[in-house]
Amino acid sequence: MGQVDRQPILPKEFRGYALNIAARLESSCPSFILRLLYASSLSRSAFFALASEIDLDHPDEFLHRLGVHAPDVLRDLGHLDPLAQIARALILLKPKRVLEALYGTCPDGLLGAFSRFGCMPLYGPETYRQTFDIFARSENRGRAKALGQLEGQLRSEHIVVAAGLDDVLQHRAVLERTKPAEVPALNAFTRMIVDLCDATPASIRESLDQLAVGTRGCKMTEWAEGWLSRQVRLPFAAPIPTSDPDLRLRLGRELDDLGRRLRNCAAQRKSFTFLGERLIFEVVKPGEQAVLELLRLTSRDQTNWVCEDLRAPRNRRVSPEMAAWVQAKLDQYGIFYQSVAPPMADEQTLHKLIDHTAPFAWDVRREEADDANGDAEIDRLLDELEQQVQGRDAA
Repeated sequence: MGQVDRQPILPKEFRGYALNIAARLESSCPSFILRLLYASSLSRSAFFALASEIDLDHPDEFLHRLGVHAPDVLRDLGHLDPLAQIARALILLKPKRVLEALYGTCPDGLLGAFSRFGCMPLYGPETYRQTFDIFARSENRGRAKALGQLEGQLRSEHIVVAAGLDDVLQHRAVLERTKPAEVPALNAFTRMIVDLCDATPASIRESLDQLAVGTRGCKMTEWAEGWLSRQVRLPFAAPIPTSDPDLRLRLGRELDDLGRRLRNCAAQRKSFTFLGERLIFEVVKPGEQAVLELLRLTSRDQTNWVCEDLRAPRNRRVSPEMAAWVQAKLDQYGIFYQSVAPPMADEQTLHKLIDHTAPFAWDVRREEADDANGDAEIDRLLDELEQQVQGRDAA
């Protein structure tokens, strides 16, 4: 038989708080650090967990735990000083018994998680205790399951995210895509879609199941944007009541439909309406079509609305008659507005006198260019695109 070449076992260094504890134990038990350098990842993780909590200035507490959970080992070490007893016990004990002495118990799944931490101490010593809490408490069963579904090495970020996310967000894809700093925003967003999108735990879970797993560099943005299309209400009362027959609030998928029909950027306003910063109303008055955009202005104890824009299809200007009609409607609801109509003939003369460029001048130039160059081909392409989208929606 041929000789089998084996890879040499190389020492693996470590630093930080774990090395400080190991150095103190080394002073009472020579070669303790050397043994750790060649130990398995599981044995090292068990020691790192111990190093994150033990107080070597008061070793009696941990020695008492060893006496409860490993009396057979501690029985033959009584002639040694306290630190030497702890070091020798750590050398003799299996990782499971070390964790039992540290935490009082070693729940199912904990050893598997510790073995996947790798050979270096975790960033954040408290992460080891968080891991134990996840696997030890029955209310954290979903968190333990999601961590178990992750592939490869477990990182401290995975533990922090799993510990901080709400129960409904415990999912492998979420743990893979979320950073610790993003956890509060995800939790807040989840509570918002319950109120604004009628989301249920089942529907949230279904949407998470549609996310690809095992990916890198992906975020939860696409998932969140998908929920924006499901918005059905605002977080407050709209400034224009739903009973108004002429002005209709558009939310969620209605904004997509509005953007296709009137060929404007209404679909890009979903995040604004979700947060209640801007509201989009469609003018359904027979005759000229238009879209009204309101901007929310707030002070410490007061909220007002102002007309930010009023546009005809393809973001063109509305007629003076439509502008005057909308302004009268806004007056009924106490909504502020700047001029939403082009200046009258006498005003235009005044503007020329003082060399004042009205905000509508750019619109005039753009519309004149459209009329001169023609945009029939663009209209045809937009019509084809709209038919394709409607065909997919119908399917």
